[in-house]
Amino acid sequence: MNEQQSELKGVKGWLLLLCINLSILDPFANLFNLAIGTHLGRQYFEQNPALQKLMVINGVCSIALAVYSIYAGISLWRVLSNAVITAKKYLGAAFAYSILSLFLPHLIGLSEEIQKEVGATSLFNSFVTALYLYAWYQYLQRSKRVKATYIAIGSEQ
Repeated sequence: MNEQQSELKGVKGWLLLLCINLSILDPFANLFNLAIGTHLGRQYFEQNPALQKLMVINGVCSIALAVYSIYAGISLWRVLSNAVITAKKYLGAAFAYSILSLFLPHLIGLSEEIQKEVGATSLFNSFVTALYLYAWYQYLQRSKRVKATYIAIGSEQ
């Protein structure tokens, strides 16, 4: 390992921020949004059972993604074998869900009226989420720090 790689090695800078995001901030935000959405939507569940079904599906997926995010973040933070691969897979899964979530209201049979109400917000949120996930994926692909930190343990791809 050359001198520049030695200086870059370690969980610091943007890599540390990614670890904090994956381990703490993103799961907290997911669970907070789920709790608020469920609390606000609860009053409409009897009128529109499809809304309750949407919240259950979203809840299960959000909790699964939060757990996966924590696992990926801790793996990166502890410089575990396959940490980069795990983080990339998490980012891919979260990206796929952000796209799928656009179609869920239609797939579960939510009324056209409610679909229109949540549609614009969902499209914007999915777009921002997809950009955020894509940016972190590109960081893992291109970062010299990531290469210097994880290549020695054979998890960099």
